[in-house]
Amino acid sequence: MRIFLLTTLILFPLSSLFAQNGNNYLEVITNTSLNFTCDAPEDLETDQTINSAITVRVRSRNNNCTISAKLSTFLGPSGFSTTTYPLQLDYTSTNSTRAYNVNTNPVTLTMSNQTLFNQYSSNSVFNYYYNLILKAPGYTYPLGQYNFVILFTMTQP
Repeated sequence: MRIFLLTTLILFPLSSLFAQNGNNYLEVITNTSLNFTCDAPEDLETDQTINSAITVRVRSRNNNCTISAKLSTFLGPSGFSTTTYPLQLDYTSTNSTRAYNVNTNPVTLTMSNQTLFNQYSSNSVFNYYYNLILKAPGYTYPLGQYNFVILFTMTQP
């Protein structure tokens, strides 16, 4: 018997989204397709990683800022619901000289904001690079397609 589970990440319909004004800048760039396919038993038993999946670009001129991420939407097969989500953002590197409190451990995404890093104010735009990990879903997720929307947020004091 062949097990099929398709997990799709929908960041947004665009490959790059940003919000900005003269002082603040947040852009999320998807560097590759963000799809996972589980169509064999071993796919359900091992983690899958998309290397260099996401770049987060940040500038905060006047204030320090905090960058967070969360799942804003989860869609699964009809009738299935969960409070445990198998997606993680895994920090790999940055070119920032202004970063602090960088969460260097894989961050499991939930429906609540998870802090990724803080950045001191600067006139420069800095890049933060992340892998996307699908934790082994095991056999508790029913057959079907799963869609996740990740929301990145910049907050300032």
